[in-house]
Amino acid sequence: MTISMPPLSPERETGLRAPTQAEWDAMTPVERARAAAALPATVPNEELGTMDGQRHQRARDGFEGALLAHSASTERPMFVGGLLAVYFPGERRIQPDVFVVLGAEQAPRDSWVVSKEGRAPEFVLEILVLGHREKDLLDNVTRYAQRGIREYFVADFRQRRLRAWRLADPAIRIYTPIVPQLGRFHSTVLGLDLKLEGGRVRLYYGNAPLLEPDEIAERLRDDLNDEQMRHQDTLERAADAEAAQQAAEAAQQAAEAAQQAAEAAQQAAEAAQQAAEAAQQAAEAARQVAEERAHAEAKARVDAEAELARLRELVARMKPA
Repeated sequence: MTISMPPLSPERETGLRAPTQAEWDAMTPVERARAAAALPATVPNEELGTMDGQRHQRARDGFEGALLAHSASTERPMFVGGLLAVYFPGERRIQPDVFVVLGAEQAPRDSWVVSKEGRAPEFVLEILVLGHREKDLLDNVTRYAQRGIREYFVADFRQRRLRAWRLADPAIRIYTPIVPQLGRFHSTVLGLDLKLEGGRVRLYYGNAPLLEPDEIAERLRDDLNDEQMRHQDTLERAADAEAAQQAAEAAQQAAEAAQQAAEAAQQAAEAAQQAAEAAQQAAEAARQVAEERAHAEAKARVDAEAELARLRELVARMKPA
């Protein structure tokens, strides 16, 4: 099934037109620079219409950030822009919420002039919250197809739907709706799947969701908190280990002091034993001396009694009869 839309109403076609490709090719480099600089890079307030507020900004910024991070990690060059004036040859500007140009350098630009860059956007995402539904869901389906933009996605947050179209044949430039698979819309330009999740346009690489900058920041904060907790736990473990080491050293010192006290007690006991043995030897020597003295005294007494008896006998012999 294809969709063919009527031409845009004149009141919606405003602003300066870019030079046609033939006009651009005929210009000198200086003339091209002047022509590109003359094209307005911003949209006047009267053309902006209803502003979609922070929900629109967050969804747009999150999608752009996730896509840029994926491009950097996969080293797949692409320019991801948003809210920049885009000029196709001979056309008035368009200003998509997000557009992607494959193979282009991600360098700062004030606008995207297709003739100057040599490349045109191949993917566009419009985020619809409070804005013009007719512009995003009707006019742009014709406008972007006519300009050869390969894929066009609309994140309709009011109806909580994601809509998508693709050029089945770039030569015909009529969009064909993209049919979702398991709730996801596949982008052949990005090589990714898209799905509405809450207030986000979630990108999937295979089955892996791509994190948006605020989610990456939150994960980094969680990782930092985990690392700080691990560091604190390490410090506490180190402090406990140091305290245990100090306790072990104190216990070792106490054991050494107890060993020294035991050795001193052993030495004192040995000294007491030696003193007791010396006292016993002295007592034995005194006993022996006392026995020898008593024996000598007994012998001297016997000798004295014998001498006294001899003298008495001698005296008795000397008396006259």
